[in-house]
Amino acid sequence: MRGAVLVGAGVLLAGANPAFADPRLDEVVYSPYIENHELELESRVATEVGHGDLKGATTVVEELEAGLNDRVSLALVVPIEREPGERARATGVGLESIFYIGQIPGLGVDVGAYLELTKGLGDEEDTGEAKLLLAKTAGRFQGLFNFIVERPFNAPHGEGFASYGYAASATWRTVGTLRLGVEAFGDLGDDHGFLRGGQGAYVGPQLLWEATPRGSPVEIEVDAGWLASVGAARGEAPSQARLKIGLARRF
Repeated sequence: MRGAVLVGAGVLLAGANPAFADPRLDEVVYSPYIENHELELESRVATEVGHGDLKGATTVVEELEAGLNDRVSLALVVPIEREPGERARATGVGLESIFYIGQIPGLGVDVGAYLELTKGLGDEEDTGEAKLLLAKTAGRFQGLFNFIVERPFNAPHGEGFASYGYAASATWRTVGTLRLGVEAFGDLGDDHGFLRGGQGAYVGPQLLWEATPRGSPVEIEVDAGWLASVGAARGEAPSQARLKIGLARRF
């Protein structure tokens, strides 16, 4: 349980220290676990709700992922963004991979790594993204924490610095495959101001549900959340709505 406390505390600190965070509409909380020989088509959408500078900003991400074995998965990712007052457009095509590394002895915390390379479309920059994935499962509880580093490859001189962020969740299994909990998304600064505060955060309840219709080889996964802005993020939008739907099948 010590590992569960550590991961859970990280999630709570993310919500208790909102000055060190900023919303990332294209993010989702990743687990380090790999579903061996599973093909999943995933569609997720996140949008800023209410008044504020980012009102109506929306990102849709389409992802096709394949679990190659127990330790490695590959996915093709296409983000589609719509800024306030503008049309939706695909901003890039990415190739991502998740690697399960192992478990920390004595803590029971599972560790994984995430790497993504994205080719920007139009005038968007090419980017690279890496994440440290941590997970702790204890009985009905599961805590996830992602530390995120992102860097552009072809930014103008003086702007090609790394930015840092996080995605975190703590959920409990309730009835059947229904899980309820809390999640948080935000920014931790960049090379010019890591952990200096002022970024704001989005934190709120999360619902996870999985089901396999009788007689069907396809599993349905739903992940929904309604997050409130805190700290500096209140000037961007009061809240953020998120929905992810996945269809998975063994191969």
